Amino acid sequence: MSLARIAWRYLWSRPLITIAAVTGIALGVALICAVLTLRRETEASLKREAGLFDMVVGAKGSPLQLVLSTVYHLDVPTGNIPVARYKALKADPRVAAAYAIGLGDNYKNFRIVGVESDYFGMKDPNRGTPVLELAQGELFKDAFDVVLGSSVAAQTDLKLGATFAGTHGLVSVAGSAVHDDFPYRVVGILKPSGTAQDRAIFAPMESIWRVHEKEESVHDAIKGLSTAENSGGNSTKGDGRGARDQVTAVLLQLKARGMRLWLADEVRNGTESMPAIPVNEVLRLYDNVLTPMQQALLAVAALVVVVSVLTVMTTLYQAAERRRKDIAIIRTLGGRPREIFTLSVAEAMLLSLTGIVIGALLGHGGLVLASHFLQESSGITVGAWSMDGVEILLLSVVFLCGSIAGLVPAVVSYRRSPVGDLHGGS
Repeated sequence: MSLARIAWRYLWSRPLITIAAVTGIALGVALICAVLTLRRETEASLKREAGLFDMVVGAKGSPLQLVLSTVYHLDVPTGNIPVARYKALKADPRVAAAYAIGLGDNYKNFRIVGVESDYFGMKDPNRGTPVLELAQGELFKDAFDVVLGSSVAAQTDLKLGATFAGTHGLVSVAGSAVHDDFPYRVVGILKPSGTAQDRAIFAPMESIWRVHEKEESVHDAIKGLSTAENSGGNSTKGDGRGARDQVTAVLLQLKARGMRLWLADEVRNGTESMPAIPVNEVLRLYDNVLTPMQQALLAVAALVVVVSVLTVMTTLYQAAERRRKDIAIIRTLGGRPREIFTLSVAEAMLLSLTGIVIGALLGHGGLVLASHFLQESSGITVGAWSMDGVEILLLSVVFLCGSIAGLVPAVVSYRRSPVGDLHGGS
């Protein structure tokens, strides 16, 4: 019988202790794998999507908020900017493509995003491939036609030809106004893009303007009635054209990325608008918020692994004490000291390897379940089973530490006299 088989049988001769040691290692490894993979994949996904646009121009406020609300559809917009600003940017010779978007309504918490038809011609500047492609139907032709992102189609009851009404606001809450007098009709469904665009409902900008023109007219009428009551009947009503003069933001692709700072300075200093560079904001988000959280989780994982390694060392040492006579018999029958040494180290290696394999399966398997939620809630695509050099290196370190934990009982067994152990001595 080989030393590896003997070591394996020794481990499972005390199943509860072995399971406890393996579980500790597995939990630490699972946390390491999950944190590293989630960080790597989310960072790559966010950067890939941020890289679609060189700049976002919107109302003044938080640049990160502007990027999250317009590129990732995760936050509230900072406000609106004049359509004239969009037209000026579109005509700028440094701009390769400018896409205006309008936000304000939702359907079952999926944002209705007002765009112009050229939005569907957008290409990934890094790959040169289309970002949005139709899976079914066609692009909108009428003012209240809509095209659904793939996640919207998968998570709602909307099919081609279905009609629905938008709800005012970016989140559906009790009491929100429903625009029943402006029904939308589904004419197209997009292929999955692996971006936040999968969670959007795209409508012509014209429809966004019409819906909010009516809202402004109603608000003006109410305001005018209130003014009339307070001033004896003299009031002035608005013309309902304010919405048509505004867009939420403009997404820009430049002819050369080196022009970003140049154009950003002009927008920041010479207009009522604010520029934001998506890649910079994503990196700032990672450095200031996500990285400290991930480092804390990795510290917890490292602590779990250290405790588990100490448990392995203690477990093997106690096992060696209980098997003193067994080892003495092996030595008397011709077993060499180095074989006894190797046997103890082999036990530690098997314990560590088993814990690492189970932990890696748990960590990456858990991400398979989490990836579906991440895709639906944020549009972030996670390759749950991917591994990189850093992760493999850390798992190798865990294996090495676990193997080293077997050296103490191995040295003790190596130095013992078989004669003394056979007669109950030490």
